[in-house]
Amino acid sequence: MGSDYLTMESEEVKNIFTAIDQARKTLQLAAANYRPFIGPECYLTGEEVCEYLHISPRTLQTLRDRRQIPFTVVSERNILYPESGIRETLTKNYRPTCHPQ
Repeated sequence: MGSDYLTMESEEVKNIFTAIDQARKTLQLAAANYRPFIGPECYLTGEEVCEYLHISPRTLQTLRDRRQIPFTVVSERNILYPESGIRETLTKNYRPTCHPQ
């Protein structure tokens, strides 16, 4: 005669814990890849821009000070950069390398 209560060894309980673990991993992945959207625009953090452009935070600040890249100040220490604006700046300033023949 089978039991009517659940234990940690019950297949139902094991399945629930497996589903919870998968949901946790999915949420962690989503949080790691989150980029804030404002309207149709995707914004990057300063850290993401530095990684994307292979520059230091100080160089990023210099680009901001010289108004060479677009940015939005959300608060005193929170600055966001529009991804399309960064790409546009890269395209505008692209200079092909000359290879001697």
